[in-house]
Amino acid sequence: MRRAWLSVAVLVLGCAPLLAGCGGDDGGESTAQDAARDYVQARNQGDAGRVCELYSDQLIQQLHATNCEAFVKEQTAGVATSFNLVRVDQSGDRATATLRASVAGTEAGAGHLRITLERQGGEWRITSLGGAGAAD
Repeated sequence: MRRAWLSVAVLVLGCAPLLAGCGGDDGGESTAQDAARDYVQARNQGDAGRVCELYSDQLIQQLHATNCEAFVKEQTAGVATSFNLVRVDQSGDRATATLRASVAGTEAGAGHLRITLERQGGEWRITSLGGAGAAD
């Protein structure tokens, strides 16, 4: 009996690190603001793969981007543009984010961009790019 108990204890202790790593995130759901912030960060870092992860399948189809990463890299090459998140307005499973774009680090070429997001399968995805956003 003692030997069986010892075997179970060793097994539990051996699996504890594996079990501690399971469970995913902190239990909180992502928000539209999180997705918009992730998009801004990915764009500013030139992470085309992450940008594509945030795009909805419908948006990728609308863009005719058979290779999304190559498409994003091509579209963002050239003039250095950085983004800042101005605000996110969420209503249910839809949201609109307003971004401020600055060209080559100057405010002279600044403008606003509006993106729309929808919750799809529990994840926020960008469904539309473009349109002038309201000034802050």
